[in-house]
Amino acid sequence: MKVNGVTIRRSYFETPTMDDRKWAKIPEIPADVFYADMEDSVPPSLKEKAREKVVELIKNPEHFGGREFICRTNNLNSPWGREDLEAMAEAHAPFVLYPKVRDTDEMHEVMEILHRHGATPEVMLIIETPQAILHLEEIASVPGVAGLAFGPGDFALETGVSLLDGDESFTDGMLYARTKTHVVARALQLESVEGMFLANLKDLETVRRLAHRSRLFGFSGVMVFYPSHVPIINESRTPRPEEVAWSQRVVEAFEEARARGQGAITLDGRWLTVHQFTAAQQDLAIAKALGLTG
Repeated sequence: MKVNGVTIRRSYFETPTMDDRKWAKIPEIPADVFYADMEDSVPPSLKEKAREKVVELIKNPEHFGGREFICRTNNLNSPWGREDLEAMAEAHAPFVLYPKVRDTDEMHEVMEILHRHGATPEVMLIIETPQAILHLEEIASVPGVAGLAFGPGDFALETGVSLLDGDESFTDGMLYARTKTHVVARALQLESVEGMFLANLKDLETVRRLAHRSRLFGFSGVMVFYPSHVPIINESRTPRPEEVAWSQRVVEAFEEARARGQGAITLDGRWLTVHQFTAAQQDLAIAKALGLTG
């Protein structure tokens, strides 16, 4: 979703492409971005039909109501990955999600397939293999990569780290991989998002807690696959009125202090430096992009 020139992608929603009942609910779901999926949600017998459907969606995207959608292909090492990428390139998909990347040679091949057909989509990579973590700086530096998404599900399978600890994600076991994904993304000025998993999908309080932690971690968006999670994700990344008011006060007070030659101030008993000033400016930019301020 672009508002006033600022791209806001708080929530990514995955719906099985070939499940017509679930696919019909998309207009009612307030996600910023939707998956047009050809990978995990599609059984082998339906891979070609899913690809055909995604190509049709690229040509006629009305089903998404003007919101963004991202086309998730299969990996090149699968029987379907190359044809998926060629189809996305020929259809000039605007946004491609590439899974299970392992090294730079693979990434260059992905880009070569896309560019051969004159396509220059935004490409987001799902970081879900130990090899990707090992070579992440080089992989993410390949021209055309626009974002990194940490995928805890397949990362758990590939490394033996537990996906869950009771009802919640086992974040301790994935701390290094999550941190590296986010830091590399930010170092290269790429979008940074992560997937969310929990044992009880109807436990919305846990969803709210995980969404808050993800925001504190710095991820700009979260990928989910249960409709009732989407409003919570959006809320976690939408500045509240009191937060907007505070950020406005911080910016005004700090700008006045700078005019006096001060580099730090105290506001309502809180010590503020250029770090809080910059964060407040960023919060106001998001609020403005979302139409929360004038």
